[in-house]
Amino acid sequence: MDQGLEGRSHRFRRTAVADVSIEPDGLIVLRFDQDCRITESATAEVAAAHVALAGGSRRPVLADMRGAISADRGSRELAAGPDVTAATARLAILVGNPVTRVLGNFFLRVSTPQYPTRIFNDETLARAWLREA
Repeated sequence: MDQGLEGRSHRFRRTAVADVSIEPDGLIVLRFDQDCRITESATAEVAAAHVALAGGSRRPVLADMRGAISADRGSRELAAGPDVTAATARLAILVGNPVTRVLGNFFLRVSTPQYPTRIFNDETLARAWLREA
């Protein structure tokens, strides 16, 4: 296998609904597909990739939800659960329309994640906040 592709596989995972990657500075990026419905089973796959890439450390996470159209209860519970919490230092949720803003706010208010979480509509500001810690 090509060295470049092998190295990339340790820094990138494709799931059914999102690309999950870790950047050289340790920032984990979850980029959800356009028009995706985030189910519990899809979130389990994304969470497993997130935890694997975190490598036993708590890392800042950018969740680009701009393409999402729904997220079920099980997905929200998994995203705020103990495995994800153990791998998340803070979470920036990137939204881009009223639907994704509602999804993000619902996650914040109902699931009450145990890590600092903020909603952004600007990726540059989200990344700056994540790197403050």
